[in-house]
Amino acid sequence: MNKPYLIYVLLVVTMFFFVVTNSADRDPQFNHINNLGNFNNSNNLSSNLSSQKELRNSILMAAYKVPIENIRNYTNQLSQQYGFNGSILVAKNGKILFEEHIGRKDLRLKDPIDSTSTYQLASVSKQFTAAAILLLYQEGKLDLDDFASKYLTDFPYKDIKIRHLLNHISGLPNYMYAAEKNWKSKTPPDNEAMLNLMDKLKMQPYFKPGDRFDYSNTGYFILASIVSKVSKQSLSDFLGNRFFKPLNLTNTYVHNPNEASKKEELIGFRRYGKSYIAIPFTVNDGVVGDKGVYSTVSDLFKWNQSLTNRTILNDSILSKAFLPGKTNSGKIVPYGFGFRLKQEIDTELVYHNGVWNGFSTTLRRYKADDITIIILSNNSFSSITPISEKLREISKDFSKYDPFVSFLENTNIYDINRLKINLVNFTEIPRAECVAIIEKIANIYNKQNERFVPHKYSEVSNPNYVNQQYQTLLN
Repeated sequence: MNKPYLIYVLLVVTMFFFVVTNSADRDPQFNHINNLGNFNNSNNLSSNLSSQKELRNSILMAAYKVPIENIRNYTNQLSQQYGFNGSILVAKNGKILFEEHIGRKDLRLKDPIDSTSTYQLASVSKQFTAAAILLLYQEGKLDLDDFASKYLTDFPYKDIKIRHLLNHISGLPNYMYAAEKNWKSKTPPDNEAMLNLMDKLKMQPYFKPGDRFDYSNTGYFILASIVSKVSKQSLSDFLGNRFFKPLNLTNTYVHNPNEASKKEELIGFRRYGKSYIAIPFTVNDGVVGDKGVYSTVSDLFKWNQSLTNRTILNDSILSKAFLPGKTNSGKIVPYGFGFRLKQEIDTELVYHNGVWNGFSTTLRRYKADDITIIILSNNSFSSITPISEKLREISKDFSKYDPFVSFLENTNIYDINRLKINLVNFTEIPRAECVAIIEKIANIYNKQNERFVPHKYSEVSNPNYVNQQYQTLLN
């Protein structure tokens, strides 16, 4: 390119920027629209994304206000009347609509439970062990019909397959009895030590592998031992590297009783008269795979979403986890790989409960209406199942609002007259409530997105462009 031509181009570009800059100075509206165009290119992109998330959450809270308040009224009763101490999360369509932390971290003190308080998941941990096995299967490092003894050479039960262990049809004896009666050291046995003890004791199996279903903690600690053997990592490191870190489960880990407890780690309690006493770690707390994962309700929700979205395990692999097992005679077993399976009247329920040393837990996914319920408690609370069922019943009301929420997300929120005219299409929600929701959401826009507020649509040269900017905040 010759020099005179280059100089000419530079002059044109300079004049263009001069005109744009002066136009913006003279016309604040022009400057305002110009800033909208730069919204996603700002240096504060992370801050903008955070604001978008907050806006989205505020709109959902406003739209689902009534059912959310019904849930809150119910959980307040749990605390006041039944002594519930713990955390509760309810989500719908992949969005958290209710999360509450009730009670105290230590029931002898006053510090309140918060979003980072971690609970022993007890048997809810089993789904992580099963996922680890499935990931190794996905990578071709083992097969579900391999015998466990292929990887654990001293394993005395030669006819047990990995699939038997996953479905609780292995017939393995209870390792906890063996530890309680025969372990002499003050340091709890880990998985390897427990395997050696079982081999030494020559514990007899309960039945031939595959003959029947018998829920087995032993089977899942054996699975964890296989994960360690194949991956050459502890279960803690494998889950941390392959699941917890990639999924940003920042408050999830495998507990080690021989190490100092983490700052936010809760302990379990049981009632003693009118007060509570702490439950100490036991001889069985060193074995993991059947239990041992600590987490929060929000991390468990992320985990649940990773399964729904097939983030790490692909569809063909993960779908196996949600298929019922079968005994040798063909009898159906209502347990997949780390998940209990139940067909209710109106939905399929995938879930698991857990109870261990004062901790009571559940993670439930109701497929028909895409409702997730997570409850974690640390005061020997014994009514997790009925509470879950009641929360699900209340949460059904969310479905009445789904079409209205979708309508709001795809409509200009400032065209309130048009919105009100269309309310005839939403007969399940009282009109006055719909109007209140619309006006509440408009106020949320005004407060959180002041860059849009100074100009009504009739005053802006390109209203469709502004509306498009609003919609990006919802998508």
